[in-house]
Amino acid sequence: MKKCLVILAKTPFLSDVKTRLSSKIGIKNTHIFYEMCKNCVEDLTSKLDYDIKIATAEKEGESNDYWKKFNTFFAEGKNIAEKQNFIFQELLKIYESVILIGIDIPQLSKKFINNAFTYLEKNDQIIGPSTDGGFYLVGSKSNIKKEVWDNTEWSCAKTLQTFVRSMKPKPYKLKIFTDVDEFQDLSEMIKEMPSITSKRQVKLIKWVNSIEELIK
Repeated sequence: MKKCLVILAKTPFLSDVKTRLSSKIGIKNTHIFYEMCKNCVEDLTSKLDYDIKIATAEKEGESNDYWKKFNTFFAEGKNIAEKQNFIFQELLKIYESVILIGIDIPQLSKKFINNAFTYLEKNDQIIGPSTDGGFYLVGSKSNIKKEVWDNTEWSCAKTLQTFVRSMKPKPYKLKIFTDVDEFQDLSEMIKEMPSITSKRQVKLIKWVNSIEELIK
């Protein structure tokens, strides 16, 4: 089965990133965090199991040096719903299964992604609920209807609920994780790290601990 893992991401300096987090730790530290998240994405690379792509939120981001280690493409659309719909519409022309995540979930491991693809083999869609009422992962073997994306209430506690309400059958739910939007999410993210952490994840944990000490 031809599989693809896609990370939808903004490009620093082309777009503001993690604005709620930066209001607490500053833009410079937020960019450091974002860079570390990008580095953790490299841990998910698995040439034998699935392809990996960065879907940039900006047209200019597609060729930006920030993503030079990755295969990139521009996620067309005026908003998050249109961009995610575009990603699945385009990639499911090439791949049999597609999983989409954000860049702000560095506690995921290659093992977790491989397991997610295994669950997707047995289900039409899968979803990874996040602790704030949204979702950090969505996977599908077929196009999700445009109205599902359009009728979702984004960036609120009802995002997951409104996304899945018109889906039949309902997507298989994966483990709940915290994606990082607020300062307090950093400590929760650390608690959710895999039992065997990569060097990049260890570096991120140490950095978060140092930032928390600085903010106290």
